[in-house]
Amino acid sequence: MMFLSLGLSFILSFSYKIMEILFRTFQSHKLGQYSLYFWAVGILIAVPFFTENNVYSPPVNIFAIMPVFAILLVGNYIFSRYSGYHPIGRYNIINFAITYPIIEEVLFRGLILPILKQSVHSAEIMEVMFLPVTIPVVISALLFAISHLQYYKLSSQSIRYMMFAFIGGIFFGAITDVTHSILLSCLLHIEFNVLSIYFAKRSSINRA
Repeated sequence: MMFLSLGLSFILSFSYKIMEILFRTFQSHKLGQYSLYFWAVGILIAVPFFTENNVYSPPVNIFAIMPVFAILLVGNYIFSRYSGYHPIGRYNIINFAITYPIIEEVLFRGLILPILKQSVHSAEIMEVMFLPVTIPVVISALLFAISHLQYYKLSSQSIRYMMFAFIGGIFFGAITDVTHSILLSCLLHIEFNVLSIYFAKRSSINRA
């Protein structure tokens, strides 16, 4: 059961790349530019088939998590300036700010985290900023980090992206685990990406 869950989680983690390969295989060049949206729609259609998910659940324990959430909002402002992300063009900027954060949260914290919790021992292994971190949270964060290689080639820059993704995945996963909802992790993820765009643009203006 555990290996089945890990295998399914791995396939879901690289579902975007699988979608791209399918488009390339069938030489759908015209539709290929919209592979992101086909992937997003496919993930959203799949959600109801997973009886255990955190996608549509209203958050619980929300007042207990608010102090940590507020700290992370400030932390996003500080650390996003070092993310290295610099999407170019309206299409990429909109997707980076909205589409990717929402679909990645649906996928990794909404679906993969509950899948792992069903078959992997979920005892707390550490505490980070008063958030309980479990093995499923760490595995989902690791998959989240590794999955960023499907968007970028392996380089020092992509390794930096993976490090940010892993750290963010720990916090996003722990918050989702406590609240049983992806709402707060979605807000944090969107904020981080939007701020990354802001600091990248400001840096470009300062260099000009």
